[in-house]
Amino acid sequence: MKSYKSLKKLVKLRDTLGAFETKAIEMVKMIDSYSSDLDEKKRGIFYNLFIVSQKQKHTLKELYRLLDIDKTEYDRLKSEILLDFARSYREGALLTYHD
Repeated sequence: MKSYKSLKKLVKLRDTLGAFETKAIEMVKMIDSYSSDLDEKKRGIFYNLFIVSQKQKHTLKELYRLLDIDKTEYDRLKSEILLDFARSYREGALLTYHD
């Protein structure tokens, strides 16, 4: 899977039976559940990394301002999110982040 948007498209293929649809539904539920438990700052970073489309992503400068954090705090929070998210999925994180 390349993106959350791709997962959502697979979930909408309700009439198509198969392992991909089942896995997509499982992953979307896991992602939604995980993100809903995050505090505001972590949720903002998580959404920017994984959920929003490329056109809607905030620049780092915008994120720093919106979340009232600096680069050091952003890096720390992002690392915590990525490690925790990877651990929360029993088969490992299947999503990738490209800077």
